[in-house]
Amino acid sequence: MHTLLRCAGPLQEEKMQGVPVLVLANKQDLLNAPPADDIAEALNLFLIRDRPWQIQGCSAKDGSGLQDGMSWLVKQVR
Repeated sequence: MHTLLRCAGPLQEEKMQGVPVLVLANKQDLLNAPPADDIAEALNLFLIRDRPWQIQGCSAKDGSGLQDGMSWLVKQVR
């Protein structure tokens, strides 16, 4: 819960109400990278109920997952 509260400050501002949240779980190309679900749990993302959110496993190194995350975000803001 503490981690989410630290990051949630800007999300609590009135102008950010309902804005979707995309978390990119980078480094998924590494063998020891925690799965996106584990990261979501560690960040307590499941507590976010006032806006859509998505955690997307990705690798900046090879680009995997980035298009999926951006596509989700574009659909949310249309």
